[in-house]
Amino acid sequence: MIRYAPSMEQPITQENISSTARARQEARKFLALAAPMFFTQLALQLIQVNSVIQSGNYSTDVQAGIMLAGNLWFPVMVGIGGVLFFITPMIAQLFGANKNEEIGPLVRQGVWLAMPIVFVGMLILSQAHLILTLAKVDPEIIKHSKEYLSYFIFALPAILLSQPLRSLCEGTTRPLPVTFLNILMLIIAIIGNYTFIYGNFGFPEMGARGAGLSAVIGTWTSFILLIFYLKIRQEFEPTKLFSKFDLPNFRILKEILKGGIPVGLGNFIELSMFSGAGIILGRFGSEVIAANGIALTIGGLFFMVPMSIANAAAVRVGNNVGANNMIGAKYSSYFSLRLAILCALIASLIIILNAESMARILNNNPEVISLAVILLSFAAFFQVADGLAMGAIGALRGYKDTFGPMKIMAISYWGVGLPVGVVLSITDIIVEPMGAVGMWTGICCGLIVAATLMVRRVRKITNQFINDQ
Repeated sequence: MIRYAPSMEQPITQENISSTARARQEARKFLALAAPMFFTQLALQLIQVNSVIQSGNYSTDVQAGIMLAGNLWFPVMVGIGGVLFFITPMIAQLFGANKNEEIGPLVRQGVWLAMPIVFVGMLILSQAHLILTLAKVDPEIIKHSKEYLSYFIFALPAILLSQPLRSLCEGTTRPLPVTFLNILMLIIAIIGNYTFIYGNFGFPEMGARGAGLSAVIGTWTSFILLIFYLKIRQEFEPTKLFSKFDLPNFRILKEILKGGIPVGLGNFIELSMFSGAGIILGRFGSEVIAANGIALTIGGLFFMVPMSIANAAAVRVGNNVGANNMIGAKYSSYFSLRLAILCALIASLIIILNAESMARILNNNPEVISLAVILLSFAAFFQVADGLAMGAIGALRGYKDTFGPMKIMAISYWGVGLPVGVVLSITDIIVEPMGAVGMWTGICCGLIVAATLMVRRVRKITNQFINDQ
């Protein structure tokens, strides 16, 4: 039988922490994790991009409806569902400590926890269209959002129930299966949207509902295949995932909730700033909604890079903490910040040079493109801040430090970003209402504050763990 073993690498000491050899070793390990994780997240984002492109070619109102639906379901999924994301660093620490037999029971408890979360998420999404009504969005656009969500709601169980299984793959440094399954979901989404939105291949024309239906088919296919994969692969046998049936264990559930609730709240706080911006701007009509959605969609594609770095950092730091290698954990933490800055600078340059051509791919309306290009200039500006914040969050999760980052997000995004954006976009308290430009100015302010405070938090926590050791 193939057994797990902690990765064999040179222990890090204060003497070799800055060596070139160590940097190359860390880069290789980060790349082995971050590259598959990037393509995993990229495939997920491209599913939404594909929906935007295909719905935009079908109808601007349908496109706006699907975009606003995304502003509703994504914060719900990564908010209440974000509680389950904490299972990844928990598994990473167990894997680093070579406690493989404890991983399977943890994953099973994660599945138990996912069940009530699925119920709450579906309940929220069933009434989410009321938020758009309160935001004074055009009723025709609300209709398309409601149609999309009426089908997508049935994809939520597959998405959330698969999260503990995905954490198993990523926490044990085997992220590739998840990558391949997400690529499969993308292929299904492309074919499904073409089939159901437009009514091709003999199927009825469904518009926004068709995009939701293709999401249901893709997510459930991926979930079933992931279970099958974990069942047949010998590499996962030491975790005892399928060895027995467990009833809920309140001690383990409490540990997941203690670290996971701040993760979920933090995710919701951050996403609610972007989603809230989209909903607030909904009052300005479908062109502004489309331009804002295009900027968010393209920005979201580039966001997959710092998110992948953050996920890799959580695993690398968690493995080192589990192995009681606190100097190594600190090195991995700071490496994630340096890597995030480098990737962010490259992303900023790409956005600046290609903003208009990227916007044209998603929409051919000149007014929409013109505003989208302006908003993309803001996205290029905040890449470094966003990258630093995400790299720091990932490193801190590896230490199981989640409450502090959540507080920072609340201060930065709800205390600075969203309020400044609202004041500048729809009021004349400071200047005449600036619309989408004002909202994105506020977002930039929030991200800069978050990056500054997160980096300080990393310095504090890494030194604290070394001193405690």
